[in-house]
Amino acid sequence: MQPDEDFERFTYPPFDPTADLSHIVTNTKGRRASTRKRNANTKEVRAFLEAALELTSELFAPSPAARQLRDEDEDGRPTMSYLSRRKVVDRAQKMFPELVLTESIMRNRWDFQPDFLADFISYALTERHWSLQIALSESSAALLTGGRDFSGSVHRVAYEDLKLVLELPAYRFQLLAVASAQADSASAAALSRMYEHLSKTWTDLYAKVFNHYGLSFRPGITLQDFNIILQSTAEGLGMRLLSGVNEKILDDERRTSLLGTAALALFLGLVDLGDGLSLEQTVDTLLGSISNDGSSPGSPAP
Repeated sequence: MQPDEDFERFTYPPFDPTADLSHIVTNTKGRRASTRKRNANTKEVRAFLEAALELTSELFAPSPAARQLRDEDEDGRPTMSYLSRRKVVDRAQKMFPELVLTESIMRNRWDFQPDFLADFISYALTERHWSLQIALSESSAALLTGGRDFSGSVHRVAYEDLKLVLELPAYRFQLLAVASAQADSASAAALSRMYEHLSKTWTDLYAKVFNHYGLSFRPGITLQDFNIILQSTAEGLGMRLLSGVNEKILDDERRTSLLGTAALALFLGLVDLGDGLSLEQTVDTLLGSISNDGSSPGSPAP
């Protein structure tokens, strides 16, 4: 593995009170689009959204505050009930004491609580809250094309990616959004934007690596296929990590992970090694050669 100084650690970007939110906060009150855009960028709207985000972060954190939040919910499970209007306003008042924040003002910004929740889902899954993973992909390009210990670099990038699953509140909230996406068009739209952005970020990285080494995929395989399979594997392993199962998914001492193993296996299986065969043809050829040797699949060759 490469030494620590070869890999940059990242910091979470601070709250930006000047960022334009009108493209993601679209359900505030107002008959005209210009009114809704103006409302989306008010200090009060930002305060309520940041308060909901902090409540979300606490809900999934292994802390007394998180346990208290869960205990206050009727069934003790992480549902949207933890973002009641009262709880959001109470937290916003503590976070932004310089502002006048009341339930009446919150109702003045959003007619109905589902409208607020729809905007919060979009807000929680925006680029800012995935910026650490984006920074990871950008830093990884230099590591993966540096010409030193490629497999070790893949393991390190995969390890850092899975570590972010444990650190990013956005990932935990994503699980709630996925669970409600079929019944909630706002969740579905926010997730679609998130996946589109993250997919572009990671496919750009893979393209740089493949171009650097002059590699191509086997016939019938695309960069997008590679990304979807690898990203889905990362999310599945991330869910197992968050569930606390007693499995060796991460090796903190060696800074490796099962995601790195899966990435290398996927890379080896899908990259054209010069034979021009599709994945299916490669498998059939392998099994055919085993059969021709007089051995059955799974048994050692003579």
